[in-house]
Amino acid sequence: MKTILATTDFTKSSLAAVHYAASMSLDLGAKLLVMHATHIPVVSDAYFDMRITMETLQKEDQDSLDSLVKQLQEKFGPELKINKKLQVGFTGDVIRDTVQKGDISLVVMGITHSDKFSEVVFGSASTTLAGTVSCPVLIIPEGVKYKAWNQVAFAFDQKNIPTGTGVRSLKELISHYDAKLRFINVMDNPFVQEDDTVLKPLYKIFKEVDTKTYFLKHRPNMTVEIMMDWVRRHKASALVMVAREHNIFWRMFNERVTRKVAFHSKVPVLVLSEKKQH
Repeated sequence: MKTILATTDFTKSSLAAVHYAASMSLDLGAKLLVMHATHIPVVSDAYFDMRITMETLQKEDQDSLDSLVKQLQEKFGPELKINKKLQVGFTGDVIRDTVQKGDISLVVMGITHSDKFSEVVFGSASTTLAGTVSCPVLIIPEGVKYKAWNQVAFAFDQKNIPTGTGVRSLKELISHYDAKLRFINVMDNPFVQEDDTVLKPLYKIFKEVDTKTYFLKHRPNMTVEIMMDWVRRHKASALVMVAREHNIFWRMFNERVTRKVAFHSKVPVLVLSEKKQH
């Protein structure tokens, strides 16, 4: 794992995610790139707050970013290799551009538990980004502290699972932590058969890992709750999901499920993408 990109808007949840990323980078021997995207706040669709100049915003954000990097360096010492980046633009666009141009192995972002309306209507930058970049996105829920992964839950459906960049990164993480891997499938309906055909390529990739596969009983409109209950009962350290870029059902179903999981998860959520590395 070469470089971990951690994004921050200097809120409490994003700063916590940056610290998580720093601990992980140090543990994995990866470089850490701390990034902030500056843009003029939009008060409404028809009005930009022009009282604030871009130069003023950039200066304030640069000072905040410099201060954060200094704190990280003091906390983690010279062993942690940190770079920083401040760029004008919207967070998602800047991240996608950075991933496309750079040597980024993983994007780490925070998420804040919000009210139900905001969750359903707006989602978050992290859930919106997931699936649109070629590398995995690790979403850190509010209050989660870094610790070694000992058991990873991999939520799968009956569709083809991409075995590219994301799976290679997952394998590296699991190998480093010597973690167990548990594939979990929430049955679509009471009559579907327990079919793990789509997992055969993954069984081969993870042949040296302690793996097991679980099929969880169907309950109407309870997919996420069943999944999260399994994660809680089995004390999983992280949950893996697949974002489906080209499938229309990703927009209609997978994105909604990912968003719901991310907002309510008590463990980090690693989202793998079907998008290929350029």
